Amino acid sequence: MDIHLVTDKFHLGGGLEHIFQLAAGLKDIRFRIFGQPGERAAVEKFKALENVEIYDKGYQPSAVLEKKPDRVHFHHLRPLLTFFKNPFRKYDIPIIFTAHGLHIHKYEFSRSRRRARVNYLLRFHLEKRLLSKVDKVIAVSREDKAFLEEKYGLKNVTYIANGIDLSALASAAAIFTDKKALREKLGLPVEDFLFVTVARFHFQKGYDILIKAIALAKEKIKERRGRFILVGDGPEFEQMKRLSRELGVFPFIVFLGARTDVYEILKACDVFLLPSRWEGLPIVLLEAGFLKVPAVASDTYGNREIIHKDGGILFNNLNSGALAGVIREVLDNKYNLDSYSENLYNEVLADYNLEKMLAGLRQIYE
Repeated sequence: MDIHLVTDKFHLGGGLEHIFQLAAGLKDIRFRIFGQPGERAAVEKFKALENVEIYDKGYQPSAVLEKKPDRVHFHHLRPLLTFFKNPFRKYDIPIIFTAHGLHIHKYEFSRSRRRARVNYLLRFHLEKRLLSKVDKVIAVSREDKAFLEEKYGLKNVTYIANGIDLSALASAAAIFTDKKALREKLGLPVEDFLFVTVARFHFQKGYDILIKAIALAKEKIKERRGRFILVGDGPEFEQMKRLSRELGVFPFIVFLGARTDVYEILKACDVFLLPSRWEGLPIVLLEAGFLKVPAVASDTYGNREIIHKDGGILFNNLNSGALAGVIREVLDNKYNLDSYSENLYNEVLADYNLEKMLAGLRQIYE
């Protein structure tokens, strides 16, 4: 079977990691992956997979369909729009689309309400039209599936949760057991209480909410020797550095930039913190769960799909004051973090393993 996978740009992140795990796990299927040129490392990632061919010159329909695939599986709305730019165009090849989160939600958090309302309506009608033309839409969370069915009136939606490669994580968990030695190796503060966030520096991820919360809880953080390890890069990286200086909390934050040793960094820290305004189904939250790092996250799309009352701490979305309160309580040992981490670990093990995801995708492909 030949499957053509279509993304937007080749850049490292959760979306491309999902495609990589898909192709690596279904070795008997031949994949050709299409996208716009981006990071070289993102292309190099696939070189070890013998069943994969990369086409990083774009995703025009003529290129994607040239070798007559059995299925075309889209992982981004922009190339899907390219395919259906002509509203009367039809294809005789089954079209699949995975919604890695519904980015229409971003207009719920826009700084300009009037403009956001107009953009929301435009995107709503565009997505409804596009997704109605697809043979199968895959939602990665139950909340997204319900939204697509109830708001868009779609009848072609199925739910397949993202899965993660537990074998790779299990190896990391077994190796990185000495937290002090690991911190020394990574150059992290050895004696401090470390919160860690792994995410792109983008409006969606809520780094500004986190930095303002750090400012509000500054005295407690100083008293309890708390530090915040921020891993990632993106368009707001320098802006968030400036904000931390303006609010006087730069000394409490370590900006690590993009890293390839994320599992080690997660294991070296005490609490994982994800302050996103919205998510699809955040892979890094699943990874933290499997590595038994207690999790604090915003109560929003995607995050609350994974974290329930016994599996971590959810704070009121967009509310820096609420997050500051949770940070103070964590530093004052108000929570049973070991219990939270054990419960989240068991949920990830049961519901978000890679084999379960691959079995669902194979069923759709066949």
